[in-house]
Amino acid sequence: MNIKMKALVAAAVAVMSVSGAANAALTSGIAGDGGLVLTLLDRSSGASATFDLGFSYSTFAAGGVDSASSASWSLTGGDYASAWNEFFSLANANNVVWNVASTDNLGLNTTVGTKGFITTYRDGATLPTVRTNQISTLATAFDKYVDAAAKTGNHGSVENGASVATSGSAYASTALLGDKINNVGPLATARLDNSQGVVQYVTGLGALGFETPVVYDATFNLSANGVLTYAVAAVPEPETYALLLAGLGLVGVAARRRKSA
Repeated sequence: MNIKMKALVAAAVAVMSVSGAANAALTSGIAGDGGLVLTLLDRSSGASATFDLGFSYSTFAAGGVDSASSASWSLTGGDYASAWNEFFSLANANNVVWNVASTDNLGLNTTVGTKGFITTYRDGATLPTVRTNQISTLATAFDKYVDAAAKTGNHGSVENGASVATSGSAYASTALLGDKINNVGPLATARLDNSQGVVQYVTGLGALGFETPVVYDATFNLSANGVLTYAVAAVPEPETYALLLAGLGLVGVAARRRKSA
């Protein structure tokens, strides 16, 4: 490749990089396929923080490519650090609760599977059925919060940014009511250093149709030192299944021998 061609390629890459950064933004599910969002909330201090985790509703849906593998995020470094530090300059760690959620709010309530939401749920919490029209109301409230947060912090200038709010629509208490998303569904928040399960709801048949949740075989955990982890339960290797079957066979043989004796 000659020097002139190299210069053109370098210029093109630079333009693409700048363009990508300028267009990067946290997205809600109002147009479908919202971003996966981590929310921190301290109601006592009146502060919340919003982190764009870089996954979307479609890729993190049950069976999606991003939900199938474990992952982790360091919130104390890179483009997250400023918001993390600002939030904890305002908040008391003992009062902070957190949630991870995403929405798809595009389509009709009367069409099966067009809308939905993904959320963490507190350990031991009941997973209620949710009506189709409740999913739409929930998603609309959450989307309003995400869209407001997207206009603050560094969401508009970096690929996966973060922000802090103390009032207005970007303040997360407007979306997390009763420790649920818009007071619908399961208890969806936990304290720091606690794990939560993950569940997905999608619209059922008709506006009043009930939809039972799809529960992930995975958990989120947010530590007080600023590490968010998503851990998928390990699938036993074929050798493990073979040993298990062999063990069951031996148990069966022993039982038959005792019976014969």
